[in-house]
Amino acid sequence: MIDIDEQKKEITEAVAARIKYYRRTRDLSQESLALRANINPAYFGQVERGLKCPTVDTLYKISKALEVPITELLRTDSLPGYTEDQNQRMKNILAHIPASKMEQVFKIMEDVVELL
Repeated sequence: MIDIDEQKKEITEAVAARIKYYRRTRDLSQESLALRANINPAYFGQVERGLKCPTVDTLYKISKALEVPITELLRTDSLPGYTEDQNQRMKNILAHIPASKMEQVFKIMEDVVELL
C-alpha cells in the first residue's frame, strides 16, 4: 500500500533539493531569493530544507525568481545538476543495495561529501 505521507515527504524533499540547487547555481543567498520571490525569508528557508510543503503560488514565485520553469522544480525523476546518464547510473547502483543497508550507504555518502 502506498503511504501518502511518505510520498508527500519525498516530493517535498525533491522540490527543496531542486530549489537549493538552482539557487546555488545562481549564487544567491536564501534571503536574496526570498526577497526576489516576495516571500518571507524564514518561510523560504523552511521550504528549501524540505520542512514546509510550498503552495503552487509559492512555487510559481520561486520559479520566476530563479528564472526556471515551475515544471523543473517539480521534477522528481532525477537529481538536479546531473546528466540523465549519471542519474540512471546512480539509480542502477542504488537498486542493488538491500533496503536494510540503505542507511549505511547514506551515511557513507554523507561522509564522502564532508571530505569534498
